[in-house]
Amino acid sequence: MLATEAQFLESGWASVSKHDEKLCGDYFKTFENRGRQVFVLSDGLGSGVKANILSTLTATILGTMLSRGIPLDECIATVATTLPVCRTRKLAYSTFTVLQIERGTAYLAQYCNPPAILLRRGRNLDYARDVHFIGEKEILESHVPLATGDILVLMSDGVANAGVGKLAPNGWRREELVAFLERLDTAGLSAAHIAAQIIDCCRTLSEESLDDDASVLVVKLRERSVVNLLVGPPENKEDDNRILKLFFAKAGIRVVCGGSTAQAVSKYQGKPITVVEESDTAEIPAMSRMENVDYVTEGVITLKKVLELCRGCLADPLALLEFSRKKDAASVLARLFVETATDINIYFGMAANEAHEGTGFDFQVKLALIRQLEECLRELRKNVKISFC
Repeated sequence: MLATEAQFLESGWASVSKHDEKLCGDYFKTFENRGRQVFVLSDGLGSGVKANILSTLTATILGTMLSRGIPLDECIATVATTLPVCRTRKLAYSTFTVLQIERGTAYLAQYCNPPAILLRRGRNLDYARDVHFIGEKEILESHVPLATGDILVLMSDGVANAGVGKLAPNGWRREELVAFLERLDTAGLSAAHIAAQIIDCCRTLSEESLDDDASVLVVKLRERSVVNLLVGPPENKEDDNRILKLFFAKAGIRVVCGGSTAQAVSKYQGKPITVVEESDTAEIPAMSRMENVDYVTEGVITLKKVLELCRGCLADPLALLEFSRKKDAASVLARLFVETATDINIYFGMAANEAHEGTGFDFQVKLALIRQLEECLRELRKNVKISFC
């Protein structure tokens, strides 16, 4: 995940299936081995189950072999001999784009997918592509030194074909996609958000009914962003000052969840808590404001909703677009975890509140909730550290 101590390699993926197809014929997989990270986006021949199997096998074989340092020629030969050939079209397996990042350099190997886009400082940057023939297959190869903030956008041809015969008669041409990306605030958006924005536009151009599977993988080399989350007071009251001193000594964004926790922080700082007007909803309690703390929220109810929203992003990356504009506490925290954070330090207080025992707010409920949130954030490829106090 980390390129250097100050950098973080973030990836985001979004896709939409061809109309009337439940399974997407595109597949993405990432591999890590000894400081080498390999991303493979594969587009299976045709659509539906067959295409899904072909793309899954292609991505898995290529990624596994490349991550182990096996030369590309051998990897492609293995794929070609392993996967079946279409009897009608006499075409084998699927198209693919491979992105390998090691020691700050990106290696691209592209076969019949639309060429990857490289953004630097929010603008398109042309990069050299050399032609390499492996058998009869024309592979485009590139070696690109990366800088912090660089964004690579990989895609299947369903993106280029979005809108054909509908709102984009000639498809979504490359220059139009580049212009779309340059208009976005890509510096402030996560890789997942950028991918979701592209796929959402594909759906719009195709009037919500695509004639081909469309998939996007975005990889972003970004600076680390640390979020420190304090949930519940320490088990031993005498540890309050020690834990809070540690919490405030950590660099990064500070989040305090729970009424008793907020009161303890207020007492420690000698600073008042004020409610943020009109930040509550029928479902989620209001946020509060306190000096030296970036976000103050209610506990279990809010975190349950945060978990639900984060899980929604795992199931469908486009869900991020739904809550990214909302201002309730759960949406704000979910956006913070998904969009902003690279590293999340959770300080979980072990104190049990006797008044909450046997209710939906008791200690065991909170503990199970924080464990589930930890697991979900790891699945979202965040670096998570939890400390019990």
